[in-house]
Amino acid sequence: MSGRLAHIAGQERMGSLHLTRVHCPKFAPQLRPGYFVLLRLSSVWDPYLRLPLFPVVIDSMTWLVYHHAVDLPGLPLLHQAPPGTQVQVWGPFGTSFPRVEPNARVLVVAQEIYVPYVLGLARDVAVDHDVVLVVERNVKVLPDDLYWLPPAVEFQPVVPSGGRLEEVLSSLVSWADRVFVAGPSHWPHYIAYQLERLWPSFPPGRAFALVPDGIMCGLGVCHRCAISTPRGPVRVCRKGPVLDLAEWFGPRRSR
Repeated sequence: MSGRLAHIAGQERMGSLHLTRVHCPKFAPQLRPGYFVLLRLSSVWDPYLRLPLFPVVIDSMTWLVYHHAVDLPGLPLLHQAPPGTQVQVWGPFGTSFPRVEPNARVLVVAQEIYVPYVLGLARDVAVDHDVVLVVERNVKVLPDDLYWLPPAVEFQPVVPSGGRLEEVLSSLVSWADRVFVAGPSHWPHYIAYQLERLWPSFPPGRAFALVPDGIMCGLGVCHRCAISTPRGPVRVCRKGPVLDLAEWFGPRRSR
């Protein structure tokens, strides 16, 4: 199987998080925040055929990719690849974050190591919408000045202790028309519970969660990405990785 030919354009850091820039102009217009791609480093490294990565910031010529996991085969080799290294890319795969209707107010919530997954989303939506990015800073990996964000995005870091995140959500959920989330695999349950408690109604199409944990083969055959939901188990790489919270995790009264 052959993919599109691309090249490593450089390595970048966001605090202690590592992002890789890929040059592939014909591929970039197909990408949206939430999609993932499969990357093969080269024909020399045949054991590392499938490396699922998520576009972070996309422009017309290049795009940054990211995955927070430390146990993905080939990820260290990708981070050490010098500019000009040839790669092959397949995709995009999965579901992306939906586009936002005009004048909607958008709340984006993420744990700290998951911020790159929603960075491109926040930047895109901020062009025409009011955006608040709430980040639970539990491992101190981001720089204090998150210069990656445009000035239009209100950035609110939150410590995880003392129910502080719940307090912030309580103050912002009533303001938001759309909620987008990125975090570990238990977060859709947690955020759906909070939204159900705070919103008068919780219809489909209003809140979405990106669940990148466990995506390995990208085809749904290894079952590493399967998570439990009130509607039954779901293979995230097949139905997601962006899941509608109301459809899969709430509201409780309809279960």
